[in-house]
Amino acid sequence: MKPDNYERNHALAAEYVVGTLQGAARQRFERWMMVSARVRRQVWYWERRLQPFNESLPEEAAPKAVWNSIEQRLFPGTAPVASRWWQTLTAWRWSTGIAVLAVFALLLWTPSPPVVTHYVGVVQSQQAEPLWLVNASVDHRLSVKAMPPVQPADGGRDYQLWLLPESGAPISLALLPTGGARLQIDLSDQQVRQLLQSRSLAISLEPAGGSPTGQPTGPVVYQTRLVQM
Repeated sequence: MKPDNYERNHALAAEYVVGTLQGAARQRFERWMMVSARVRRQVWYWERRLQPFNESLPEEAAPKAVWNSIEQRLFPGTAPVASRWWQTLTAWRWSTGIAVLAVFALLLWTPSPPVVTHYVGVVQSQQAEPLWLVNASVDHRLSVKAMPPVQPADGGRDYQLWLLPESGAPISLALLPTGGARLQIDLSDQQVRQLLQSRSLAISLEPAGGSPTGQPTGPVVYQTRLVQM
């Protein structure tokens, strides 16, 4: 992780709390959080902001089949007869030893997965409410998650996401989801290069189905800038 930066901390903490920060990136962030009080404060901030949405979700009971499976794993049956307990113990020791050796072999011989650079951004309202979380990577994928406060626009209009290149006209990427939904966008090579150069996105209000001209026709209501993890 790079030195503390408020904008990057803010975006990463939001991704961490929501759960979209995963794998090695999440582990690196947790190590960073252990040594940085500033990062911990950002995480606490987002936990407080998002807790009301979590509490509003209905509670669901696990299906009976799930509980049956758990009970079967915890209580697999009666113990073996006493006359053969030593045979069971010997077999258990052998199988455990083989399993441990297999794990060590995998650790020694399995190459580490390549580290993928990610860029994150948070689109916020004027009241600092998180509206959309954006996660981009150099493997041509842009993920956008709408937070619960985001409702469909008035008048049947759509929110449209635009890439703002350093030079030239805005580039349409997609119509944005609302109400907690998630969208994944596949970017072209050129779009990836432009996004990594400018790291700037904008959202406009457009007629249903998106801009009829390929350029923003309605007001630009939000903008955000991506920060590198």
